[in-house]
Amino acid sequence: MTFEKRLARLEAIAAELEGDVELARALALFEEGIENLRAASEELSKAEARVQRLVERADGTFDTVDARE
Repeated sequence: MTFEKRLARLEAIAAELEGDVELARALALFEEGIENLRAASEELSKAEARVQRLVERADGTFDTVDARE
């Protein structure tokens, strides 16, 4: 599942949990949400690490930068 699909599913889960949901369904949705959140967070961390490792300069050379700058 892509990062974007995970985020969309998390939004759908949150919307469903805001309604009237039976306890068993709510727990299943919560569990699914946690799994999606962890996977999305891991994917985001990997992408951030890639940005930090390598950024191309205007002159064609590469430089290491911190993605948070």
